Amino acid sequence: MTVKADVLSQLDRLIETGKQLANTFCMTDHGSYESNASEEDLRAFVTSALAVVERIVGTESQYFKNIPAASVGKQIGVAGYDKSFIPTVTGVLTSLRSDVDQGFLTTLEAQLRANVHDDFMVQAHELLNAKYHVAAVVIAGGVLEDHLRQMATNRNLTWTGNGSISKYNDALRNNAYALPIWRRIQAVGDHRNDAAHGNGAALSADDADDAVKFIERFIADNPA
Repeated sequence: MTVKADVLSQLDRLIETGKQLANTFCMTDHGSYESNASEEDLRAFVTSALAVVERIVGTESQYFKNIPAASVGKQIGVAGYDKSFIPTVTGVLTSLRSDVDQGFLTTLEAQLRANVHDDFMVQAHELLNAKYHVAAVVIAGGVLEDHLRQMATNRNLTWTGNGSISKYNDALRNNAYALPIWRRIQAVGDHRNDAAHGNGAALSADDADDAVKFIERFIADNPA
């Protein structure tokens, strides 16, 4: 499943849940709207919705800001004279889904990939600090491979067989960067192969530290 299809599927499920939960509210004899759904189910929906919106577009987006934060801390199942909270959250999800479906994916996919890469690079640095330099190179090397693949894909470059750091690097040589960078990536790729295929003894802690730092600089200097 593509990133776009996965995101749309998540949003579709939440939107449908939001519509169903909105229909559980009715006016009571006391003049307030209350839901016959459990507070747990209502809060689970809102929590999932907030998490999905944050994951896709961040907390500074208009989508996230349009969810009334003050209402999150209240009892959702008892809405007083206003039952709009659940429909408001559902409306935000619906709007976000429309924008994703209509082409927002380019920015979205880049953001998601960058977030994942950042998380892995943080892990790599933590492993280096903990003296697990072989594992650090395996993780950072995976980030480099994915970044090179995306660079090659975005430039409509091709390769034969299964992709690898070496194959993506060959495709990008002279198309995205010059020979010295190609050579450096080949060396880092060799370190990654040693680390990932049982030859970690050939990899020194200094080489691992240098490889991780190079990968970080390369990704920053060469956007996909």
